[in-house]
Amino acid sequence: MKRLDRILDFMSNKVSGHFSGWLIVIMTLVVLTEVLTRYVWRQPLMVADELSGYLLVAISFMGLAYTWKEKGHIRIRVLISRLPTRVARWLRLITLIAICVFVPVLTKALYDLVAYSWESGERSFTTLRIPLLWPRMVMVIGAVMFFILILVELIKTIKAFRSGEAEEI
Repeated sequence: MKRLDRILDFMSNKVSGHFSGWLIVIMTLVVLTEVLTRYVWRQPLMVADELSGYLLVAISFMGLAYTWKEKGHIRIRVLISRLPTRVARWLRLITLIAICVFVPVLTKALYDLVAYSWESGERSFTTLRIPLLWPRMVMVIGAVMFFILILVELIKTIKAFRSGEAEEI
């Protein structure tokens, strides 16, 4: 279990967290370059909107695993803290199961989108004509990493539930 935890930490912190962080830096530099070229040299690059959009999607999907590991997703603590512990634990289990049903459906749809992009050679309709396979593939990778973390947490929650241990909700 310790080895799995180390792998998950590497995946969520190094791959998901660091990658998303660097994408934020790149997006900032792209927008800054666009602003400088537009207002200083009066020659906009005309690519910042497209690149920023792709980077924002990549940041969002690649950041899912890191945000989950750091417990950064929205939680309704006001409601949960008022519930009896047993009800809160059941609610946690049910929500994890619901996520484990939803995320694979999302991942499959994203995979189908990537497969279509691969087969058709689809490109953006903008100046750069970027092959849409690459920005879409990042969404699949992020969703898969997120699903792995959710699945492991569901397993840990079920084990804690069976043994009667109180885990953090």
